[in-house]
Amino acid sequence: MKHDIDRLLAERKLDGLLVMGNGHGSAMRYLTSGGFFEGALLLKKRGDETTLVHGLMERDSAQATGLRLIPRDTHFNHYKLLQEFDGDRLSADAAYLARAMEMAGLRGRIGLYGLTDAGSALALVARVQEMVEAIELVGEYGETVFAQAMETKDNGELAELQRAGESACRVVAEVQEFIQSHRTRNEVVIRADGEVLTIGDVKNFTRSRLYTYGMAEDHGHIFAQGRDAGVPHNHGDPAMPLRLGQSIVFDFYPTVESGYYHDMTRTWSLGYATDAVVEAWEQTKEIFDRLMAEMAVGRPTRGYQTMTCDYYESKGHKTTRSHPGTEEGYVHGLGHGIGLEIHEGPRFSHAVGNNTLVQPGHVVTIEPGLYYPSRGFGVRIEDAVAFNEAGELVWLTHYPYDLVIPMR
Repeated sequence: MKHDIDRLLAERKLDGLLVMGNGHGSAMRYLTSGGFFEGALLLKKRGDETTLVHGLMERDSAQATGLRLIPRDTHFNHYKLLQEFDGDRLSADAAYLARAMEMAGLRGRIGLYGLTDAGSALALVARVQEMVEAIELVGEYGETVFAQAMETKDNGELAELQRAGESACRVVAEVQEFIQSHRTRNEVVIRADGEVLTIGDVKNFTRSRLYTYGMAEDHGHIFAQGRDAGVPHNHGDPAMPLRLGQSIVFDFYPTVESGYYHDMTRTWSLGYATDAVVEAWEQTKEIFDRLMAEMAVGRPTRGYQTMTCDYYESKGHKTTRSHPGTEEGYVHGLGHGIGLEIHEGPRFSHAVGNNTLVQPGHVVTIEPGLYYPSRGFGVRIEDAVAFNEAGELVWLTHYPYDLVIPMR
């Protein structure tokens, strides 16, 4: 959570932090509570408040953040800096960073975060280090200050995640109604004009409803049928007609305006389902229900993956534990955290080094599944759940699990 940042800085022996880049970076959105600021800087001395360096055109949005503000155009005019350094843009930008850090009181070891081109950042940091001896800019890898802080959510963030879940489920319901509003002919779903209804048609409808509810998708969504449903991240062939009796994996992960994600998956089979799909779905639903009954604060996340592998292996399926690298059976980790990124901590895997315990503030997906592209199907069930600050389980996905979707 945000109040952990000073502690996390101290644990890493960092005296402060600097976030660079446009406002679509998760660290920038996190500290500005969802604001978008072009070319902004966020600076924080350990134990002090956060400073936002922003453009004058965004001064109203900056004021709404409640952060300490420095107008960039007033204090660090770009044209004057270029003039001072005879048009040397790298030196001008390095001077901008150095002077902003000085104004915010940053000294010592400073963690560097944000989104910018890797090569540009490397050159810029090197030039800043040449200019300022009192500052050491430090990069983190993996479990960064922000990765750890963002892994647990406060109740305000949880409210945004609940809103995302409500809107996502509303869209999924309308997609199901849209599909069911069509007739079928010769095992294919038909539009009113007599042409086949395609996956592309369904995706276009989904996007139209998504925008209606003020949501967006940064990574598209998955609507994959038949063999394609057997490859977990196959997004589906837009030209493929919707057919009866084939499994459809519908994995939907949109964001609300504040940038928080929802992530849910339902497996559908239109009209009827084959015996093989029914069996795989029933097994997946059984382990899903067992997992959710066991979810509790203080339990190791890797234990849930072990539980899932035990179950699927007992049913004769390959898993990532029994057959590492398998492309059929249970082929992925059980789940992950969600928030301002679609994949955050904690991870539900049996990877070496995963010693994470479920904590208050964790918001996670649980998504067991079975994949058999060679047999023409895949199934997955996924809900998002949270543990609030009191450690109570809060369900974020509220949508039926029905496998067979009746058609006319």
